[in-house]
Amino acid sequence: MKTPSIGTLSFGFVGATVVLLLAIGAPNSRVAPPPAAPTAPPPPSVSARGFSLASTSVDLPTDEGQYPAGPHADVINANCTSCHSASMALNQPPLSADQWTAEVTKMREVYKAPVAAADVPAIVAYLTAMSAKQPGAAKGKAQDPDPKAAPDVSGGSG
Repeated sequence: MKTPSIGTLSFGFVGATVVLLLAIGAPNSRVAPPPAAPTAPPPPSVSARGFSLASTSVDLPTDEGQYPAGPHADVINANCTSCHSASMALNQPPLSADQWTAEVTKMREVYKAPVAAADVPAIVAYLTAMSAKQPGAAKGKAQDPDPKAAPDVSGGSG
């Protein structure tokens, strides 16, 4: 087989370049892609070993109110508002005394709330009285009497 001459190789190269340029088209013949929609920067996140944690921001309503006046209101205001708002507890479904006892015990033993054991009966009495004022007040035993049970993180009573 005969080796192609430089002229033949040059002609082949120029021909291939022309075919390629025709296939690509003129510079202004392509439609520009639509501009990308502005997006918020992704939240900071950390990933490792198949798990990802992303930061999020939640705006909570401010609630600096106290528990309404009543017997033992001073005790509940002194003990409970250091961890959560009054409306958070008062907006729970009506609970019985046994159920409130279980909730307060859970706050002390599971969440380590700094509530003296001597204050528990006054707190339970206050919360039970407030629950009794709500329609459909609860009657019966506590649904979660074991204070060492896993806490309910579903946003329920507490």
